[in-house]
Amino acid sequence: MIKLSPSKIATYKQCPYKYRCDTDTQIRNAYKKDTPDLIFGNLIHGCLNDFFKKTQKSERNYQTLRKLFEEKFKKNFEKHRRIFKTKENIIKYVEEAKKQFKTFLSSKYSKTEPMVTEDFPRYLYSNELELGGKFDRVDLVDDKLVLIDYKTGKYKENKQEDNQFQLDFYEYLLSKIYPKFKTAKKVLFYLKENKIAEEKNNKDLNKVEEKILNYADVIKNDKEFKPKRNSLCNYCGYQEICPLFRNKPVG
Repeated sequence: MIKLSPSKIATYKQCPYKYRCDTDTQIRNAYKKDTPDLIFGNLIHGCLNDFFKKTQKSERNYQTLRKLFEEKFKKNFEKHRRIFKTKENIIKYVEEAKKQFKTFLSSKYSKTEPMVTEDFPRYLYSNELELGGKFDRVDLVDDKLVLIDYKTGKYKENKQEDNQFQLDFYEYLLSKIYPKFKTAKKVLFYLKENKIAEEKNNKDLNKVEEKILNYADVIKNDKEFKPKRNSLCNYCGYQEICPLFRNKPVG
């Protein structure tokens, strides 16, 4: 069975070999490396999830978010210290967390109650294909769904095609997981830059389904998963086993 999500499809488009490594548990556990940006994003997402799931309304403030961040950082302190490497780097990310929390709290989304936060939906399309992903947040507004995806990195124009597909993919998933509700809009909230990009609902989810199935068909029929050189190769944990870099110094 093939299990697809927007991130898995984006990885396949970037490099089929990386996709193959990511989907092999043994290889992934042996070679994939956490990065400061990835860990930072996970920390922020975790704090915003707990902000609603584990915090009383009266306590939803800046101090609470800072406390949540501190608790999560200390919980895996040795791992985080190893990944962030220097005291200066840790301070830089802590300051960035403060900034992003303030951005979030100044938005309308800090004041409304989500229907769902940090949900990992699964939809069995067929015996050969399962669709999934992660909803950062889903609100129910006037009996319609609003999908909100938090972004902790910089807004990048060359990522917008993948972001658009992610939103359409998730709207399709929403239609299967919550068939009684229609999606009103989808939101990308760039916390680093205080930028909110809203997309109206997709009028033709059949085309979205067709696109997903096309990707599934391509991946299913790929027998080689050839590596594709790209700008992120030097940051890839699989470089030391990649055919493109075999017998070459890593880095």
